[in-house]
Amino acid sequence: MSAPVGTEQGTDQGGTGRTTAAKAWVAALYSAVLAFLSALVTALGGAETGFDSITAGQWLTAVVSALVALGGAAGLTYYVPNKPR
Repeated sequence: MSAPVGTEQGTDQGGTGRTTAAKAWVAALYSAVLAFLSALVTALGGAETGFDSITAGQWLTAVVSALVALGGAAGLTYYVPNKPR
């Protein structure tokens, strides 16, 4: 059994050792990958097209959407406090 992590904001009071910051990073990475891949799928548009058909603007859109998702998910996940047990 692990000891409680602490009482300051950003720590898990359940004693699991996972901080809110770690959860925020996992959520942010997942959201960024999902946004990036969704933008690429939209840019590809068809089954017979390859990555050569994606323009620089479409690549930029995919990267920007991933960065926005990364920042948004990290901030929102870290902002919401852990549920007390």
